[in-house]
Amino acid sequence: MSAGPTEPTAPVATPETMTAADVMTPVARTCSPFSTVTEAVLFFKDQDTDVVPVVDAGKPVGVVVDRDVALAVADAPDLAERPVSDIMVKDFPTVPLDAHVDQVLQAMSAAGSRLALVVDAEGLLAGLIFWAELARRLPLVETATPGTDDEVPAEVPQP
Repeated sequence: MSAGPTEPTAPVATPETMTAADVMTPVARTCSPFSTVTEAVLFFKDQDTDVVPVVDAGKPVGVVVDRDVALAVADAPDLAERPVSDIMVKDFPTVPLDAHVDQVLQAMSAAGSRLALVVDAEGLLAGLIFWAELARRLPLVETATPGTDDEVPAEVPQP
């Protein structure tokens, strides 16, 4: 008696083979540099997120973070109707889809960011990688001797 044909399963990514594509969150919504801050806030609410990527012709040019919007309200009473380009973060790491997770970690650490944007071969936005999600996906094994340069860092990079 045969169990029937089985569907091939995708290979499971291990820390040694894991790439940005394996750990990224696909982008559900984006806005343009000309979108209003109100539109970005509606994205935060609709998508239950705190980050909205800003793209121009599909390529990332910035991100709007809910905290930055909240902090800008006091200084700009007309903030709701202003373009997101006025408050978006323009300095953020980008990594290719096929970047190994070690490269992703290095890019995020070098930029002091808890977020990396993943782009395809044409530079178009493919997804986001959040530090917290990446940390959950990677096994943390401390093999270094305490007090040496190869010790696992105790702090998470901050934006």
